[in-house]
Amino acid sequence: MCFSASASFIAGGTLTIAGIASVSQVRKPIHVVFACIPLFFAIQQFCEGFVWLSLIDADFSRWHEPAKYVFLLFAQVIWPFWVPLSFLVIERNPRRQKILRYFLFAGSACSIMLAYRLLFFSASAQIDGCHISYQMGAFYAIQITGILYIAAIVISPFFSSWKNALILAAVNLVSLITTELFYEAWLVSVWCFFAAVQSVWVFLVMREIRKASFLGQRTFPQENTPQNK
Repeated sequence: MCFSASASFIAGGTLTIAGIASVSQVRKPIHVVFACIPLFFAIQQFCEGFVWLSLIDADFSRWHEPAKYVFLLFAQVIWPFWVPLSFLVIERNPRRQKILRYFLFAGSACSIMLAYRLLFFSASAQIDGCHISYQMGAFYAIQITGILYIAAIVISPFFSSWKNALILAAVNLVSLITTELFYEAWLVSVWCFFAAVQSVWVFLVMREIRKASFLGQRTFPQENTPQNK
């Protein structure tokens, strides 16, 4: 699979539409946190599009630093806490909420450490074949942040009680495994692209939530109801 500025801009445009559609399904203001995920990915993909342009066209060189760091801000700092937070705010099962709070704590700790890395260590981006390779300075806590990152972004969604959210979690896991197997050298760029594309599924989750609210369905499993205890 070959990536390019065009692919990033097309993905950004598609995600903008998906994000607007997702936000249109919101009936509780707090759910905007989850519904705006495609819009955030759209910004990230537009930024990577400008990173591509800055590396192949000198006329766009002034965009390189801001585009690179906004892209990395999302990849390294925003997503580790935003993903578990997003699934927490749409969850209505008390036990699952409690578990997701632990993941939110882990993701927040990861974001703080990676923010420190982004602030005090150098970062570079260069075209390597058909991909962009992001290189960041050596960091003493890289193994810890890696574990926390995977826990917050990959594992936490599996504790959602929404069917479409679980499908999204499974697709995200498959995309990570695929990236590790075939695109390991460009993990930051390629996995973010895959995650961005699959975030279109957020619309289906929001539609499921809206449908449940219209039908008056409970948003947590029936075994939690008094008559089944």
